[in-house]
Amino acid sequence: MVVADAAGRDEDAALALYRELRKNGEASVEELRVSAGLDVARAAAGWAWLERLGLVRAKDGGPAKPVEPHAAILGAMESYRTAATEHERSAREMQRVLDSLMTVYEPAVAQDDAVGVAVRFLGGDAHKKQMMIDLNESMRISCDSLHPGPMPPMEILNSSLERDRTMLARGVRVRAIYPRSILHTPRYLRYLQDMTALGAEVRLIDHAPYDLLVFDRHTALLAADPEDPSHSLAVVVGAVLVKSYIALFEDFWLRAARFDAPQPTAGGHLPEVTAQERAVIRLMADGLSDDQIARKLSVHRRTVQRAISKLMERLDATSRFEAGLKLACDAEFAALLSGA
Repeated sequence: MVVADAAGRDEDAALALYRELRKNGEASVEELRVSAGLDVARAAAGWAWLERLGLVRAKDGGPAKPVEPHAAILGAMESYRTAATEHERSAREMQRVLDSLMTVYEPAVAQDDAVGVAVRFLGGDAHKKQMMIDLNESMRISCDSLHPGPMPPMEILNSSLERDRTMLARGVRVRAIYPRSILHTPRYLRYLQDMTALGAEVRLIDHAPYDLLVFDRHTALLAADPEDPSHSLAVVVGAVLVKSYIALFEDFWLRAARFDAPQPTAGGHLPEVTAQERAVIRLMADGLSDDQIARKLSVHRRTVQRAISKLMERLDATSRFEAGLKLACDAEFAALLSGA
C-alpha cells in the first residue's frame, strides 16, 4: 500500500486521479476516487497534490476539469515570478527598515540614553542674570529652589516674584525652601506671603548648605564656591549629577515645615524658645562659631550672641560648656536638637 510522503504528497494516487479526470473530461472527486480504486485518505492526498500542481480546475463545488501539463507549467512559472517579485519588494522594504533603524533610530536612542554631564561656569552679574532669565523662560514642568540666606535685596526678590508669577501662570510647579530666620524680618515675611498667594509652595528650614535651583528636573544651578556664592555660578546639565541634586532638594523638602503651618515650640518648662533660638541651638551643637551661625541664619553676630546668652540664663549655666552639658541632659532640648 502506497501512502503519502512526509510532505503529504501521494504521487501515484494523484497520477491515477489525473488520468481518470482526463479520460472523463470532468468529474467529481468522489467519482474519480471510485473509478481509480483509491481509499478516501489516498484520494484526498492525491487530489491536494493535483491542486498544488495546478492540474485541476473546479468552480463553486462543481465537477473538476483537467488542466494540461504545459498550461500548468506556465501557471507555475507565473506564480514563481509573482512570488519572486514580491520577495524582491519585501527584501527592498526590509533593507529600508533596517537602514532606518540602524542609522537613524538606534544612534538617536543611544545619544538620548547616553550618560553625559555638562558643566558650565558663569561669572559676572550680566551673564548670571541672563542665564536666570533664559532658564525661567524655558521651564515647562518645575522650578525647585533652596535658599540658605542671606536674602538678596528686595529689588531682586520683587523681580523673582514676577518671574514666579509668569511661570505659575503657564503651569510650572514652583517650590522654594527658605531659612526660618527670615520670618523675623517683615519685608521677607511679606515676600513669602506674596509667593504663596501666587500659588508657589514654600517651606522653612533651620539651615541649608548652599543655594540650589533645579529647573525641570534636568538643569541645576548652584554657587561654584559655597563660601563665596557671589563669585560665580555652576550650571550642571545631565542625568547623573542633576539626579543627585534633585535627591538633595527632596530630602530638605521632606524635612522642612510648611510656611503656613504653625511653627513648633518646645513644650513643658521651656515654652519661650523661638524658631530662631532653636536654629542657634542646633548650629551651636554642631560646633559652629558665632560668625558661622550668623552667616547661616542671615542675622547679625550680636543676634546670635543674645540668643546664646538667653539660653545660658534659662539653663542657669555660667559657660557655654556648662550649657552644652545641660542641653545634653535635657530631654526637651534633645528633642529640639534631633529636629523633633
